[in-house]
Amino acid sequence: MEDMSEAEQAMVFEWTRTAVDEAVVAGLIVPPWRPTAGQHEMLYGYYISGLTPAEAAQAAFGIRH
Repeated sequence: MEDMSEAEQAMVFEWTRTAVDEAVVAGLIVPPWRPTAGQHEMLYGYYISGLTPAEAAQAAFGIRH
């Protein structure tokens, strides 16, 4: 992620923030939630894979079968 422009970093930050908001609304996490470095990387992976923030929230925080 270090090789991204400031604009790209801002876009990823906003997308990640929206994904976390989606997780809160869905009751998957409870604020205050602080992501680890690994969780940041996981969410970034969902971003570059093309998931929507809502899909990423379910993938990252939803019930796993």
